[in-house]
Amino acid sequence: MQWNANKMWQTAAASLVAMTSYLNADYDNAQMRNLENRVSTLEQKKGANGMINPNGRPEVRDGADIFITGDALLWQAHEGGLGFAIESELAHLDTPLDHSSVENPHFKYDWGFRLGAGYNLPHDGWDLYADWTHINMRSHHEEAGEEGEFLWPMWIHPASPFSLNVVGEAEARWKMHLNVIDLDMGREFFTSKWLTFRPHFGLRSAWIRQSYDVDYEGIYTPAEGNLNPIKVGDEIKIDLNNKFWGIGPRFGLDTQWGLGTGFSLYGNASISLLYGFFSSYFHELDRRLNGIGVPYAATHNSFRQTTAVSDLQLGLRYDHMFSNDRFHFNIQAGWEHHMFFSQNQFVRFVDNIEKGNFVVNQGDLTTQGWTLSARFDF
Repeated sequence: MQWNANKMWQTAAASLVAMTSYLNADYDNAQMRNLENRVSTLEQKKGANGMINPNGRPEVRDGADIFITGDALLWQAHEGGLGFAIESELAHLDTPLDHSSVENPHFKYDWGFRLGAGYNLPHDGWDLYADWTHINMRSHHEEAGEEGEFLWPMWIHPASPFSLNVVGEAEARWKMHLNVIDLDMGREFFTSKWLTFRPHFGLRSAWIRQSYDVDYEGIYTPAEGNLNPIKVGDEIKIDLNNKFWGIGPRFGLDTQWGLGTGFSLYGNASISLLYGFFSSYFHELDRRLNGIGVPYAATHNSFRQTTAVSDLQLGLRYDHMFSNDRFHFNIQAGWEHHMFFSQNQFVRFVDNIEKGNFVVNQGDLTTQGWTLSARFDF
């Protein structure tokens, strides 16, 4: 009886192994048939030039496969966390911030440029492209307290002798120097008669230098109704610096939507992750009534951090081939938006008891505005 049971189990095991092998073989055959069918389908979709998705890039005749670009930039910057004074309409000391508003820098448009060059690779329609973006941006805003109003300073160290005082005038000056270098490789191809895609990947490096100077003039001890304030200081100067350098991968997708007769709409998007180095500096100088300047704080902070950058571009483009297709020229105008996340790393002290407590990462930096671009292929 035991011998029959063992023989039965051996037979069942052998049958299971045989069935598993048969199923695996059938699965492998099905996979192979599926792959062959996909390849056959793709072969049937090939164009006249032998490519599944024909090149969408401009192709000049007997050229060097080189193109150059130039852009004129008219951009405006914005950054959070730069409020420098609070204006209080009602000067009641028991509710000093009632009916109050925060004064922020006023950002204007500034000019910059972008220069680039590329090479059309002979393999499968790929291209290499590098460009350099440079722009200097600034902001200036000045606010004076009127009769019946208080100006409360926001950047003075909370433990400073003047931290509880009001000021007669507040002035903020912000500057930024931005340099970005991109190197990418991509392939532009037709997905339909009027639509092309150019996925691309590469490297980005960015240098961002910011300075923020805040001056408070006329330091007063607040009095009820602001009728007889007592002047206790002449000026407080706050000097802030924030430098960033980073490098990392960049991925994106450029699209072109044909309209006919050389005109098209374009829409591009990309994102970068930059591993970089921040260096920030805080300096406060208190100038007393006797004119003597007393430095209250001079603090340096440096650290490494990965930060993200996003890019968006939208606009109208016109392309033209000339001289028997030996040259190509296009011109385009559009709007761009670039967000540099977590760029406001200015040191801001927040405690009058634990004097070393400060905060950073108070806001994102954005640049946005109009761009006029031209490209020449030869």
